[in-house]
Amino acid sequence: MQVYFITGNSMKASEADAILSKFGIEVIQKELDVVEIQDRDAENVAREKAEAAFRLLGKPLFVEDTGLYIEAMNDYPGILVKHFQKSIGLQGMVDFLDGKSRNADAVTVLAFCDSGGRVHTFEGRTSGRISERVMDGYKFAWDTIFIPNGYEKTYSEIGVDEKNKISQRGKAFRKFAEWLKKAQ
Repeated sequence: MQVYFITGNSMKASEADAILSKFGIEVIQKELDVVEIQDRDAENVAREKAEAAFRLLGKPLFVEDTGLYIEAMNDYPGILVKHFQKSIGLQGMVDFLDGKSRNADAVTVLAFCDSGGRVHTFEGRTSGRISERVMDGYKFAWDTIFIPNGYEKTYSEIGVDEKNKISQRGKAFRKFAEWLKKAQ
């Protein structure tokens, strides 16, 4: 089965393909100019984006939104993390937490728009903490500062394969794949 993933981010597309291909789902990355609403609720943003993309493409597709909810920041920046990261950088995020709780939740909401235009959402969540410094490893979003519970290394240090097994994105994608297999 083929399904469109509406994203301009090739790293996200690679992760999606690595996870979903194990379920026999072929991911076709497609970039569309879709206006993204600004909202702190990841499900609202993903749902709106999926509906807007479906109006343009007219085929089954999915989108996803991922956020980083930091306890000491009253769950900010959430899905606005990309803008926050551009503003103060990863080191700025790490420094801001000096002397504060480093607990954080990484959350992904995947929104699938079926052939009838109906939206189905799937959430994945991984709890963890923000590291005390920006770590080495592959550079994808904030993977160099997020340490999932049960680990002593960041996502970037444990590597993509291990990350995909435990990450919020992996969890959301697997829920979606399992649902899609049953729905057919």
